[in-house]
Amino acid sequence: MMLRRRTFGFTLVETLVVVGIISIISAISLTSLASLSRNEALSANASALAARLRDARARTLASVGGMQYGVYIATTSITFFTGSSYDPSTSTNDVFALSRYVNASSSIQSVVFERVTGNSSASGTIEMFLLSDSAKKKTLTVQTSGLVNVQ
Repeated sequence: MMLRRRTFGFTLVETLVVVGIISIISAISLTSLASLSRNEALSANASALAARLRDARARTLASVGGMQYGVYIATTSITFFTGSSYDPSTSTNDVFALSRYVNASSSIQSVVFERVTGNSSASGTIEMFLLSDSAKKKTLTVQTSGLVNVQ
C-alpha cells in the first residue's frame, strides 16, 4: 500500500511567478509615478513664477517701501528683486531655484513694474519645460499692462 504525502505551502515556481508579477507591476507604477512627479514639478514651478510676477506687480502698485519690484528669469532660477533693475549682488534678492527637472527659456530676462500704472517694463513669453521632454511645457505670457497668463 502506498502512502500519499500531503504537502502544504507553495512551490518554488509559484513563488517566483508571484514575485515576477509584483516586480512588473512595481516597475510600471514607479515609472508612472516618476512621470507624474515631473509633470507636477513643471506645474508648481510655472505657478511659482506667475505668483512672483503678480506679487511684484501688487507690491509696486501698493508702493511698498516706495519702491519698484521685479522678477529676473534665469534658466534654472527666478529672482524676486527690489528696484528699477536687477542687481545680482543685492542682499534682498529672493532667489527661487527651479526643480531639477525643469528649465526656463524666455524672450525677456527681467520684468520690472511701474509704480501707479503697474505696467511691465517688458512683455513677452516665458516657457518652462521638462528637461526629459521639452514638448511638455507651460507658457507664461507677460503683457505690457503687467498681467500674467499661464497656459
